[in-house]
Amino acid sequence: YSAHRLVLRATLLTAALSALLIAWTTSFVPLLLLTVLLACCLAAIPSLLDSYAVTISERSGLSYGQFRVWGTIGFIVGVWFVGWQMGQHISHFFLLAYTATLLITCGATFGLPPLRRSSTQPMWECVSEILHDRSVTLVLLTSFLVIGNATMMGSYFGIYLTEIGGSIRLVGTAAVLAAVSEVPIMLFGRRFIERFSSRKILIFAVAMYTIRLLLYSLPPAAAWVVWVQLLHGMSFGLYLMASVTLVHQLAGRERAATAQGLLSSSSQGFGAITGALIGGVLLDQMGAVGIMRVASVGMFVALAICLWGGQIVMARRAATNSVLKPSQEQR
Repeated sequence: YSAHRLVLRATLLTAALSALLIAWTTSFVPLLLLTVLLACCLAAIPSLLDSYAVTISERSGLSYGQFRVWGTIGFIVGVWFVGWQMGQHISHFFLLAYTATLLITCGATFGLPPLRRSSTQPMWECVSEILHDRSVTLVLLTSFLVIGNATMMGSYFGIYLTEIGGSIRLVGTAAVLAAVSEVPIMLFGRRFIERFSSRKILIFAVAMYTIRLLLYSLPPAAAWVVWVQLLHGMSFGLYLMASVTLVHQLAGRERAATAQGLLSSSSQGFGAITGALIGGVLLDQMGAVGIMRVASVGMFVALAICLWGGQIVMARRAATNSVLKPSQEQR
């Protein structure tokens, strides 16, 4: 069924209701259940929005990054506004603001155009065909490892920064600098992808992530770590653009939404959950600096798989082309 807008609206409304109820929940079990429900919704929303962004960018001639940059700008404005309103005191305001933005987003979906006609294949058959493509499988595995290690870093970055002597204000500054570094990447990243290909940009992004985590694992002075956050654009920003674009190219337009769902599930779903769980276990045993060291090793593994997988896929395609070429010449 081609019901992307309906599913997106239902997911946004469910997420908004979950966030609102969390603000007034005082018992652990209901809080846990609502948090799980919210997490399930948030795992689905990015894939649906990315599918729209890629499809509309093809229609309009704009790049995916030129759409995605508004998410970065929204994050910067949202963090500043909520921080300004709350000041030094933590309150329910951030959950209420989050609920309001989800409802506004839901209202904005009524202006979205319909996506292209969806595939006539049954869903599981479509998923099976996508997963049988080794190129897509390698991208999904790489995304799982990248986001898993990135979540291990990001979930405990505030603790890490305070552990090496940083202040709460410095944590906020680091978050803003990371978001700002995304803006030029989102605006001009298409030129890099068109020149070097999305696969090569993905490899470069994972390499930058590895360098970034290695710098965190030293660890340097807290003030210097903040400036390392400027690598966020060349790591996460380029990774996001390259992975979304590459999966879309490999899966094709008819299966684009399903492919984006698999990408989101493997990265923001399974990858993020795995990274957060492993990081939580390591925090008690090794501290936040130890988490950064483990994450840097994990990201290096992701880089090795990305490079190895790329060579395998290129070799298979070269072999296929060499077989097809003589048959075409005989015709």
